[in-house]
Amino acid sequence: MSIEPVPELFCVHSGLEIVYANPAFCTFVQAESQEQLIGTSLVDIVASDYHSPLRERVGRIENGDEPTFGLNIEFQTITGEPQYAILVSSVVEWDGTDRVQTSVFPIAGADSAAGRLLYNQAMDEAPIGITVSDPSQPDNPLIHVNDGFCKQTGYDREEILGRNCRFLQGEATREEPVARMRAAIQAEEPTTVELQNYRKDGTIFWNRVTIIPIENDAGTVTNYLGYQQDITDKKRYEQDLSLFKTQAEESEKAIVITDSDGQIQYVNPAFERVNGYTPAEAIGRTPRILKSGQQDAEFYAALWETITAGEVWEAELVNKTKYGELYEAKHTITPVTDAKGTITHFVGIAEDITEDVLTRQTLGVLNRVMRHNLRNALNVIDGHAELLEDEELDPKARQASVTAIRDQAASMQKIGEKTAEIRSIWNPAKTHEMWEQFDIASLVETYQRQYPDADISWTGADDGDIQVRNAELFENAMDEAVTNAIEHTEQSAPEVTITIHRDTDTDQVQITVADNGPGIPELERQAIKSGEETPLGHSLGIGLWVMEWSTTTLGGELIIADNEPRGSAVTFQLPGRGVNSE
Repeated sequence: MSIEPVPELFCVHSGLEIVYANPAFCTFVQAESQEQLIGTSLVDIVASDYHSPLRERVGRIENGDEPTFGLNIEFQTITGEPQYAILVSSVVEWDGTDRVQTSVFPIAGADSAAGRLLYNQAMDEAPIGITVSDPSQPDNPLIHVNDGFCKQTGYDREEILGRNCRFLQGEATREEPVARMRAAIQAEEPTTVELQNYRKDGTIFWNRVTIIPIENDAGTVTNYLGYQQDITDKKRYEQDLSLFKTQAEESEKAIVITDSDGQIQYVNPAFERVNGYTPAEAIGRTPRILKSGQQDAEFYAALWETITAGEVWEAELVNKTKYGELYEAKHTITPVTDAKGTITHFVGIAEDITEDVLTRQTLGVLNRVMRHNLRNALNVIDGHAELLEDEELDPKARQASVTAIRDQAASMQKIGEKTAEIRSIWNPAKTHEMWEQFDIASLVETYQRQYPDADISWTGADDGDIQVRNAELFENAMDEAVTNAIEHTEQSAPEVTITIHRDTDTDQVQITVADNGPGIPELERQAIKSGEETPLGHSLGIGLWVMEWSTTTLGGELIIADNEPRGSAVTFQLPGRGVNSE
């Protein structure tokens, strides 16, 4: 049960020994200072008739037998003047230790002017509605309400006093919380309920009502103290959050909610499906679990500066899944504020756009191939065909034209084959979810038979026994790397070395194809690095793009570097694991 006592007049005690008394409490019991009270027993300032019930109730609170209690009590002040009040006590954490906090509500009509003043201040200046009812009268009417209750309900005090609090109920008030209040009053027990009430003007508000029975020294309930808090904004937030989560559960986009410090509090099913982290694995951590290393510290600093300033942040970036797979994502992070404008949460929505990026790149590259390569091939074919129409063309020249036409036809056929190979990268019949063994030793033997004049070797851990997702697709990428290394070299004896390295801690595998050829031109490297070709700068073939797209589809990264002392080194960095991994 949530108790929200008025804090203006209270003390904190361990057992009955006072460890703190606020200034208003000191004034009420007419103590000169806090030091005069700290270390003394609460019973020392309570009339002797109340010592036994106070000890019993405090003991029950500390033992966890009761969450709170209310007691109608007489204080014997330090100057000897009696003060009458209602005590409401409950457990609080004080300096890291459980203590009992006792809030004091002086009773109206107390003899001293100080008592009446503190009563008015404590009750009327409280930020919540406070009521006192009298069960000894028919229908348990309200005999006192504070200004907060009048403001909350819109009624004047004269319209409230003498009536049972049920006059706030209406058509939207559910019977279940009302029945719980009724049962608690009949059992003379405290309770807290949340229900819809009506103001004087007919508007509905959500009311959190806490009712505490107040007993005298004989154990008889003399009054009921009520706290009434307007929680309409809280309920609206809960309803909005519930609706949001309902929609989020069905969303295809990954959604995460963090607190203002960036700690994850909620992830939807799509988040788990895309990133591999279950809610139990993600909640309590930060979105840094998705950090791929592709963005630098300045990138994330700008992100944090933007959202903590209350602005929406949008960008495309590379994420890493639980299994080490990289993917392109379009992110939107929206700050959520309370009524005061304070940021309470951040909502992040991420959409996997890897396929969109690949499609955009593919269309750009194929457009260039169709416009450039095929156009050039057709121009060559057309030119040689025109030469062949000349009947006086000598046989040697005629044979040269025929050879040129056949070479261009073969080039066009190869482009067609590459196009089919590109289509296979996104073939929906293929799955990238199953781990498959990738036997590099057998693959190298195939290359050695295919290119007998080349020196092809491999070295690495695990005897080449590794697993990747969709081994067939990755073999296509490897074929491109080896073929390019051998066919695009001026060396009479091409050398190709394949190196395997697997990081057992991260289950990342690196497969490097190094050659002794002329190296990959900077123009082609930049096109792959930037992810797009331009009219003034594009790569000469599509082999590198096939390697890039295949690697990206498998959640990996293609790295192009120079080989020493000459040639190039193409590295496929992929999520992978040993065949004996679980």
